[in-house]
Amino acid sequence: MPGPFEVAAGIAAAARQAGRDDPEVRRADVQSGTVTAVGVTAGTVDVGSIRARRMESYLSPTVGDQVLLIQSGTGNWWAVGRIASAAVPIGVARHVYKTSPTDRASTIVLADDPDLTMQLPANSVNLVEFNLFVGGPANGLMVTQWTTPGDATGLKGVQGPGSAATDNAADNISGRFGSHGFGTSITYGRRNAATNLLYAVETGVVGTVTGGTCAIAWAQSLSNATATRMGVSSWMRVTRLS
Repeated sequence: MPGPFEVAAGIAAAARQAGRDDPEVRRADVQSGTVTAVGVTAGTVDVGSIRARRMESYLSPTVGDQVLLIQSGTGNWWAVGRIASAAVPIGVARHVYKTSPTDRASTIVLADDPDLTMQLPANSVNLVEFNLFVGGPANGLMVTQWTTPGDATGLKGVQGPGSAATDNAADNISGRFGSHGFGTSITYGRRNAATNLLYAVETGVVGTVTGGTCAIAWAQSLSNATATRMGVSSWMRVTRLS
């Protein structure tokens, strides 16, 4: 028969095991759930009856988010962030860029760039940015336009060399700084040679219902056998806002 010390040791061991196995005993837990309310208390989300403090990295919380919750040993809850899914994450920038230039000659038909294109999810709001290195002959300037889903809403802002700009060093030239619909065609100026490039930026917030392709489409202002170029290192960034 075990003595009193052995019995006490057995009880203590059983208690420790129960604490490891049962979060109600150890007052620590990890679980997932669906957000039912946001910001009832500043910086928190509700998951059913649990109110959890958001981590700083959990951006733009939304009712319906599937989140990971962690409870400390003292009973406090934290919402670590969304659980990964097939959906495009909110607040995370996606990038594409050109590893080689694309040249187009003898065409005024706008077509999507083969590299600067991404899919926008349905029912989303997205910050879209294009940083472009463009060039072309005098009678074949770079013309751009955005491809967006048919139900997309928003405007784009453009800044870059004006269509009359021409300068060897790309210095002290006329510019354009307009706000336009996504389907508005934009013509940029040139330097002294088709392969010497100028810099243009186009950006806007695109809202979608059905989702679909977002891309920079481009062609020549006039059909010319000398190619117009979208240069290497041109890039596109999309950040889903909601």
